[in-house]
Amino acid sequence: MITLLSGGTGTPKLLQGFMQLLPQREIAVVVNTAEDVWLPHGHLSPDVDTVVYTLAELINEETWYGIQGDTFATHEQLLRLGFEEFMNIGDLDRATHIVRGELLRRGLTLEEATRRISRALGVQARVLPMTNGEVRSVIRTDLGEMNLHEFLIKHGSAPEVLEVKLVGEARPCEGCISALEEAEFVVIGPSNPVTSIMPILSLEGVREVLADRRESVVAVSPLVGGKPVSGPADKFLRAVGIEPTPRGIAEFYADVAGHFVIDLRDEQFSVGGVKVHRTGIIMKTREDKRRLAEFIMGIFAGGRR
Repeated sequence: MITLLSGGTGTPKLLQGFMQLLPQREIAVVVNTAEDVWLPHGHLSPDVDTVVYTLAELINEETWYGIQGDTFATHEQLLRLGFEEFMNIGDLDRATHIVRGELLRRGLTLEEATRRISRALGVQARVLPMTNGEVRSVIRTDLGEMNLHEFLIKHGSAPEVLEVKLVGEARPCEGCISALEEAEFVVIGPSNPVTSIMPILSLEGVREVLADRRESVVAVSPLVGGKPVSGPADKFLRAVGIEPTPRGIAEFYADVAGHFVIDLRDEQFSVGGVKVHRTGIIMKTREDKRRLAEFIMGIFAGGRR
């Protein structure tokens, strides 16, 4: 079994590569939930849904959120009625939020609700929300504090990011630590290190587990040619004091990941105790994704059971 740490859009693309190489029952994904929010119709868990839809082969690959071929009749009617819904939520995607909200109101944990939704969509991999508790990413900007959805969508990523902080304390979900301990190797995907991966690493015990087995942990750079593959990752990196370069990110992950993968367009560098590997990490096609997944598996080929 392999375990991925995921959030945003970068890691789900890589997940598609591993899906071509491994049966889903050999894959576990620990997913960021710091962007979760209750909406009038239900509970939005965007990073969890992107992973579930990817595994179910339903994901809209143009946006990397929502369901391919979805309709937006409800969203359009809400706008027509004067209701401000700045997120463009599809009808089928909205049904997932409604079901999750009802399951949570009935007393199920987020982990249990995710398991039910995953099974209903035919997903065999283990999708593990990082916590059943509440942890929120708050972005302090020159326009005030906001969540990531407000920053990215409502304000178009334009505000200056002054600080990113996590609000709330929570323990990892029941299956998260075991998924990290039992995996043949762990992949920290090319998601935003600050808004997608840092919340997972902040949970009690997660960094310690990864540090204990760091030689079997690999992180993939979200930067190519010194620039984010997607999104304003550089703004967030600067805000928390991480140099927005592959070297800076490798240094940030150095205590938990003994391997770091960068793109061929980025220069080789050295970070103490970290083995830096170079390959193409842009994932435009299914073959690109498969090739990168194969490269990562090759790093650990000598230790495969």
